[in-house]
Amino acid sequence: MIKVWLSGANSQIGKAINDIFCPTDLELFNTDKDEVDVTDLKAVMNFAQVSRPDIIINCSAITDINLCEKDHKLAFGVNAIGARNLSIAARKCGAKMVQISTDDVFDGKSDQPYNEFDQTRPQTAYGKSKLAGEQYVKEFTYKHFIIRSTWVYGLGNNFINDLLEKVNKGETLAIASDQFGSPTSAKELARFILHLIDTNEYGTYHATNKGAVSYTHLRAHETSLHL
Repeated sequence: MIKVWLSGANSQIGKAINDIFCPTDLELFNTDKDEVDVTDLKAVMNFAQVSRPDIIINCSAITDINLCEKDHKLAFGVNAIGARNLSIAARKCGAKMVQISTDDVFDGKSDQPYNEFDQTRPQTAYGKSKLAGEQYVKEFTYKHFIIRSTWVYGLGNNFINDLLEKVNKGETLAIASDQFGSPTSAKELARFILHLIDTNEYGTYHATNKGAVSYTHLRAHETSLHL
C-alpha cells in the first residue's frame, strides 16, 4: 500500500483529500502544526523516518495575506522553510513531493490566464514566500509536483464562507471590483492531486476550475479542471 504523509491535514485541501481518498489504495498519515511543525527540520525528519512515506503532500501554509504582510518571519517560516524541510525529507525517503502553491507568485497584471511558463513576479509577502517554497522544492528534490491554484473554496476559511458570514451578520462589505479569478473546488483540486501522484509526470501545473469571476460579479463556472 502506498503511504502518503499529508502535512496541513486541517486545511481546505487537506480535508478534501481525506474526504475522497480510497483507504484500500493509500495509507494516509495526517499531521498539522500541533503534530509536526514544518518549520522544525528535526521534527520533520523524525516523522519521515518513522512513517517512511512514499509521497509527501504539503498543504501547510500561511494563506492570510494581511498576516503575511505583518509577519514576514512567520510567512517565510511556514511557506518557504516548511516547504524546504519537507522536500529534504522527501529526498531522504525517496518520496514524491507535492507542493501546493498559488497564482500570487505572479503580479496579477495580465489580462490573460497565466501559464506555467510565464515570468513570476510576486508583489506580496504571501506570494514571495510561496515562490520561495517552490524554489526550495525544485532545489531539494526532482520528484516533485508543484500545483498552483487560486480562490480555493471548501471546508474552512475562504472568501466565500467569509462573505456569507458577513452577510448573515449584516456587516458592510468592502470588495475589490477589479480582481478576477477562477474559484476552485477543494474537492476537484484534491481529485487532481490524487490523479497526479499516481504518475511520474513531475513538474509545475496550473489547476483551476473553468470560468472566471470578479469579487462583485459571479459568472457560472463548470467543475471540470483546466489542466
